[in-house]
Amino acid sequence: MVEFLTKETYLKGFQIVFDEAEKRDDKDLKIYLQTLVQRLETLIARITPENFWHVWSEILGIDAKFGIVAELIVCEEFSDKEIIRIVENDYRTYFKELCGYNLSMAPNFSIIFNVI
Repeated sequence: MVEFLTKETYLKGFQIVFDEAEKRDDKDLKIYLQTLVQRLETLIARITPENFWHVWSEILGIDAKFGIVAELIVCEEFSDKEIIRIVENDYRTYFKELCGYNLSMAPNFSIIFNVI
């Protein structure tokens, strides 16, 4: 596993996804990803002790969205709009499924499952 301690290193881990989005004919996914990066930067800039829990949950949501896009972008049969629709529908349960839970199971109490 690659360790990252900066936002730049974190985003570099998704560079292949950003490059693939750039190559696609439709630019909806590229714009979607740019919007997520901008939102991530905004959230990071405004973290305070008072809003940490809310901001962290939203950052987890952005991370889940990046992860789902990374999985789907290799499937050429999905349009940009389809990928975005799937991401927005499934991102809240992404970590739950990654950890082996099915959707009907209650996960262990953990910050990783508190996604907004």
